[in-house]
Amino acid sequence: MLKQQFERLEEFFNDIFEGALTFTTQKPAKAINTDIILEWGDILSWGIFALLLIFFVFIIIRHYRIIEFLTKHLLIWTLVVWFVGIVVYMVGFYHPAVNGLSVVPRAIISSFKMFVVANELARVEEPLRYSASYMVAFSLTHLAAAFISFLFIFKMIGYKLHSETRILWYKLFKSQGRIVHIFWGINEPSLALAKSIRREFSGDTIIFIDVDKESDDQTKQKATLSMITNAITIDNNEIATLESINAFVDHCYNGPSELKGSNDIFGELGLNSIGSIVSKSAKARFYLLSDNEVQNIQGALNIENDKTVAAKADSIEIYVHARKDVNNEIFDHYSQYETKGLRAKIKVIDSAFLSIAQLKRDHNALPVNCVAIDKSTGCVNEPFSALIAGFGATGLEAFKFLYEYATFINSDLDKTPFRCYAIDQNMEQIAGLISRKMPALAREELTLINAAVNSEKFWESIKGIIDKLNYIFVTLNDDHTSLALAVNLFKWALQHRSKSLPMLKIMLRCYNGSSEQHMVEVVEKLNESVAGRNVEICIFGSIGDIYTYETVLSGKVLGMAKEFNRVYKGSTNDADTQWRIDFGNDNIEKLMATKCISRYH
Repeated sequence: MLKQQFERLEEFFNDIFEGALTFTTQKPAKAINTDIILEWGDILSWGIFALLLIFFVFIIIRHYRIIEFLTKHLLIWTLVVWFVGIVVYMVGFYHPAVNGLSVVPRAIISSFKMFVVANELARVEEPLRYSASYMVAFSLTHLAAAFISFLFIFKMIGYKLHSETRILWYKLFKSQGRIVHIFWGINEPSLALAKSIRREFSGDTIIFIDVDKESDDQTKQKATLSMITNAITIDNNEIATLESINAFVDHCYNGPSELKGSNDIFGELGLNSIGSIVSKSAKARFYLLSDNEVQNIQGALNIENDKTVAAKADSIEIYVHARKDVNNEIFDHYSQYETKGLRAKIKVIDSAFLSIAQLKRDHNALPVNCVAIDKSTGCVNEPFSALIAGFGATGLEAFKFLYEYATFINSDLDKTPFRCYAIDQNMEQIAGLISRKMPALAREELTLINAAVNSEKFWESIKGIIDKLNYIFVTLNDDHTSLALAVNLFKWALQHRSKSLPMLKIMLRCYNGSSEQHMVEVVEKLNESVAGRNVEICIFGSIGDIYTYETVLSGKVLGMAKEFNRVYKGSTNDADTQWRIDFGNDNIEKLMATKCISRYH
């Protein structure tokens, strides 16, 4: 039975190939005028080559979107051309004396060679080499394969070469007296901030420096495959964003943190064009926004010591993503009030702090919306209770926020009781630091619980307090786990809290832009499903909300703080003058001397 099926399949292939051979083969003429073919062959070849070259240049220059479309769907076009190539070679390799099935593996292998600009024309049956219809199909298929190979190479290195050409042109003719923003590394915070800057200042220059993380700490390398294909590490979405904000992109093999003690950062990293742009600029701002705080700070200090930066220190600002702890806060403040102009200003960007600062400006998210207010007195007579799941950087900032914004006065003009439960699986390591940072905090105001959020101990703790809670923070530094916990707490609250209780807000921190849309859709559906009930989930701290010109660069929040300080002191000075008196260099230097804190450690 199997043998009969195989014989039928063989007959089927033989019939196909014989039909194709009959269709494409012309009877060879008795006398072919080869002299005429040779005489015109070179002219025709060069003419076709010139026309094709003009055609491709026209497409690239005038119809770049066609190239972009083909590049985005490169896999599909590759499979189509490869399949057509298999068919063309199957027809070309077939001979009535051979088994039709035997040409299939040979055709598959030969079709792969098309993409490295090679062909197997010598193995094609001789009658087909003189067939006009077959050779047209053969040539066009190989041309399509060569074009796909070109697109693949263009996708890998074309963007990088194009960017370097733009940087060189800008350095030579346009960089004088401009404001330049230089981002070290391409990540979500950097892209979000760059988009916000572009919306505010269309004329500023934005440059991204892509760092090859596979460099193995070698700043000087010979040309390698890694160097040629490095641009492929920038994905299509990032490229689209960079193009939409008209950003330049350069490349180096290390970040500035690896060059401690060097006074020529740009030269050693092969970024001479960037150094030249900085030296010609009216103002330059550097951004180191990776998640590695140590590298960010060390990189900022190394940039500060660069000879190009040092020569323009009064017009240089360096922004680093780091925690605003006691050392970094003093370091940040001292740098802002350097009066001698000998060093660049280094400013700390604390994403945890900014996420809570953004929350403070959202009136719907304030704790006052979660308590019962006595309308006759305007006071709050009930205790306020909160839960913080995840007591890391954001969790600690959340507690400071609650301690300030959830403190109310009762009708006896006394402070209403405040209680917060903080749960973290690493609480044993955190507890000691908390006691040192907040020595005056009453024991009953903050209860520390060492438990993982998926443990039985966690849910046992929740069970005893769920009907007393007014506010919940979920800040686990993992969006997937945080969303799952917020949903479970939402359902748990609906089941175990009385409908007569005030609103319970579950504040969910979004850490990654890639998961924001999913979070928003889930939260919106949940809130809609229980509209009018006393439980609600709110998302805060997304990258697009906290990495903006207004929060990072404009100084709007700092300006409000200065004005508040002036009013609080009852000063007749302007806000900046009073701020310098209270928090200027003299006071900071005394504080540094008292605490024995060096600016660099």
